[in-house]
Amino acid sequence: MLRLIFCVLFTASTACAETVSDAFGILPAAALSEDRAAWAGLRTGTNNLVSGAGNAETLMLFIGAKSLVAGKEEGHAVSLALDEHGNLVTAGTVGFQLAGQASSASIHDGLADVTFQPRPIAGTFAGGARMGSLQSPRALFRVVADLSTVQPVPDVTDDLIAESFSTLTTQQLRDQYGNTVEDGVGTLLLLEHVDGTTTVMSPAVKEGRAETAFLSRDVSSGGLTQVTLGANAQSRLVGFEASALVDPVKMLLWPDQDLNATSVRIGPVGTTAGYLLNDVAPVSVTVTVDGQTMVAD
Repeated sequence: MLRLIFCVLFTASTACAETVSDAFGILPAAALSEDRAAWAGLRTGTNNLVSGAGNAETLMLFIGAKSLVAGKEEGHAVSLALDEHGNLVTAGTVGFQLAGQASSASIHDGLADVTFQPRPIAGTFAGGARMGSLQSPRALFRVVADLSTVQPVPDVTDDLIAESFSTLTTQQLRDQYGNTVEDGVGTLLLLEHVDGTTTVMSPAVKEGRAETAFLSRDVSSGGLTQVTLGANAQSRLVGFEASALVDPVKMLLWPDQDLNATSVRIGPVGTTAGYLLNDVAPVSVTVTVDGQTMVAD
């Protein structure tokens, strides 16, 4: 309750009227009733509740941050205690149960809070608060893998096959505590080919692995596979199996009287991967006629 004194000066005397204030306005002190004091949350000039704070009827719990890094971040649990009129309860002790860890804290201006260190196990956990026989609704928080300790090792066992889809994947992604990286976390996968070209992919983690499909249609070599997660990167060499032309290749020759020459048509040219040779692929044709050899590219 905040007390205000208004004084009006007259020539012969001074008149002073004392008023009080609460959350709903300013009124004369003489008009203050016990009923209003119960629901209006009266305060003194020092901002401490002095009335309107009965027994706790409502207990709420908030836990943050919602995602805590395993082994690194502390959680913060805050309980809010209100009486039947919604005023902040001024005194008491709140007990906390946070993922199996028990602690307690005293109330100050309706709030009680504790910090806690969750176990370094990834998952979703529940917490609760209790004050006497009053129980708060549960609050959920998560513990996630420590990405700074995850080593994204490429899992490369087979060579890339030309003109075919290959699956590039990593080994299981786990942190130093054995927690699996959760689905949706992004990684960066680089395939640095021997011929100097680079393929860049950004697979997301699914079921503990980063995995992507790679079509090696315009690639002529393997190279170094590097996977990056956060600040950590691991590399491994990957081989390459080039495709060959289907043998024999169809060939058609016919004379061209106007040019006094012979026309040659080769193809369609297929590969052992089951595809037609892609457009603008370099081809060299050697023709030998009557001991004379001609080469066309």
